[in-house]
Amino acid sequence: MRIIIYGAGAIGGVVAGHLHLTGTEVVLIGRPGHVNAINEQGLRFVTPTETHNLRLPAVTGPNQIEFGPEDVVLLCVKGQNTDEALGDLRKVVNDIPVFCLQNGTRNEEIAVGYFPRVYGVMVRVGGVYVTDGEAIARRDPPGWLIIGQYPEGKDGLAEEVADRLRRAGFFVLVTPEVMPYKWGKLMTNLGNAIGAITNARGRETAPIYSAAFEEAQQILSKAGIRWVSNEELAEVWPESTEQPRNSLRTEAQSSTWQSLARQQGTVETDFLNGEIVRQAERLGLKAPVNQMLLRIAQEMAASGETPGKYNPTELCRILGLD
Repeated sequence: MRIIIYGAGAIGGVVAGHLHLTGTEVVLIGRPGHVNAINEQGLRFVTPTETHNLRLPAVTGPNQIEFGPEDVVLLCVKGQNTDEALGDLRKVVNDIPVFCLQNGTRNEEIAVGYFPRVYGVMVRVGGVYVTDGEAIARRDPPGWLIIGQYPEGKDGLAEEVADRLRRAGFFVLVTPEVMPYKWGKLMTNLGNAIGAITNARGRETAPIYSAAFEEAQQILSKAGIRWVSNEELAEVWPESTEQPRNSLRTEAQSSTWQSLARQQGTVETDFLNGEIVRQAERLGLKAPVNQMLLRIAQEMAASGETPGKYNPTELCRILGLD
């Protein structure tokens, strides 16, 4: 098996680094600046215990890869890039397994429009990508992954990929019902925009997150969408509560924070808070807190603003929570 990491950023870089270190053949697809740095100097892969320089093959598009029958794609791009990425992949290969290692719940829905074999993956990985040519794994073990076929089911390939990832140090659960776990992760990711907008975390932003969470909870309940809470996950999968042996504290926060810090021009908030807004609209309802967080994050990205436009008090006032 050769694994194509499509999206060599925070998640993709951490997964690729650990897979490579444990003997799995990996190819990276990433942005030109990042790929050029990797090809020139190797991938600087930082973990809580060691720093590696990894010589990994890296390209800027799937058209630069000769695909084989045993290849598997781990899709690690942000949600706003999923459609374009899979369109480019479809121009090169007609049928390849695609594992969506992405936040949000809409990526799999997009992927099945391009490929028949799609797998959902709930991702909890502490990864950082803010500098071209470098990926930082904040935790040891590096993270937790839940894998299943989309929309439901599990098969031998899911188990095989899971085994590779376990050998690379990840905790992995294979389930026939992956999407409720991805919805549960989306509920925690509602705070990504808050941290990116305020450049704050913890108690400072807790009231804002609570408002976004409660609003989302009501919408999903009315939509009849099942999601797995962290408490329920702990009962089903005790390994999900394992504490890292070692960890790194970084200034960088979530993937949304990192997108603003790199001034990429876009953020994945439409696939997180925006998904709650989308579900509300389907029901003829409003989700004002998540709608405003979506709007601010997107405006900041489009304007090239870095994290911290508003402090938590100011954001509370804007959201009508003061």
